[in-house]
Amino acid sequence: MKRFLVLALALSACKKEAEELGPEPLDLPADPAATGVPVGVQTTEWDGLPVEIWYPASDTTSGKSEVVDYGDEVPNSVTDLLGVMDIPVIDTFAVRDAPLRIPDGAPYPTVIFSHGFGGTREQSVTFTSHLASRGYVVVATDHHGRTLQNVLPCLFEPPPDDCLLEFIDDPGLRDVPDLVAFLDDASGSGFLKGAIDTDAMALTGHSAGGGTTVGLSDDERFKALIPMAGGTEVTRDVPVLRMAGECDGVVLASDSADSHAISTDDIYLEITGAGHLAFSDMCDIELGRLADELLTGRDDLNGTVNDLLLDLAVDGCADSAPLSTVCGAGEFLNLGVSNDIINHYATVFLDEVLYRSGPGVETGLFGEAVISQ
Repeated sequence: MKRFLVLALALSACKKEAEELGPEPLDLPADPAATGVPVGVQTTEWDGLPVEIWYPASDTTSGKSEVVDYGDEVPNSVTDLLGVMDIPVIDTFAVRDAPLRIPDGAPYPTVIFSHGFGGTREQSVTFTSHLASRGYVVVATDHHGRTLQNVLPCLFEPPPDDCLLEFIDDPGLRDVPDLVAFLDDASGSGFLKGAIDTDAMALTGHSAGGGTTVGLSDDERFKALIPMAGGTEVTRDVPVLRMAGECDGVVLASDSADSHAISTDDIYLEITGAGHLAFSDMCDIELGRLADELLTGRDDLNGTVNDLLLDLAVDGCADSAPLSTVCGAGEFLNLGVSNDIINHYATVFLDEVLYRSGPGVETGLFGEAVISQ
């Protein structure tokens, strides 16, 4: 209770500071892949769910940028077996509890992000922060049953009590509607009051989160969908930007292309040389190295889960090679290049659909981006 009282006081102070500053125009760079305005980040709770919020922040924003520390996601049952893990932090450009940038005109469109299997709500923080810098309010939660914290204990045999895998029931299908309810409530109260447009809402997700995105595609609250490296066909007449990596060894690009071909209103973007994790920041935490250092030679591993998680941990990362059966390239595309492509096309797509502005998705801008409409 004390923690949430402190949070409420911080949010109240943030709201008061923003109101005193007054409206600020977005003043965005012309390049959609370029970072726009400063970004703030806050964590709150809704109906028992942790909710991460990235939002456009005031030009007066100052302070240290947030880092994402995945060491906090490792459960005690795993550190008891392996010791404390040396996991690099992920640097971001979002500033915690920065003052909201009061919209100078129409409120900000909203985006919900759904993470993948073995990920967290912060697994694609470069992507979510970028959208916030371009004038969107983005929210995400942890899907209990497929977070890193849930699946790491399942590496061991017998598994600790906190091993939890949900392969059959998609927890995102129950969590995303709660995030919609959160945004509806936030539009009328709290620091986002009057600043967000919940009638201009998009849903996006990576891997299993792409499956969640497609699984909720019939919900007419979502005016745009961006499934990334996952998700089957979409039959509702709703704008879809489907992204895939040519060298993805986890969710094959050919499967994404097939889903595109039978979808109703679908733009397909395939990134040459990109692997599964190109749509996240998970390569930064070096899970492949940690597996080599901490798991090699152990006799208490669940071989099936270990193989599955190791594939997920390295596919698309610079220190691993693509599977020759799905990709002829000898190495994955540089992640900086794929980030620019993802950020560019997600931005212009959402701008066209939710802001009703900009050129929309154009071909020929990146040599590594192959687009079908």
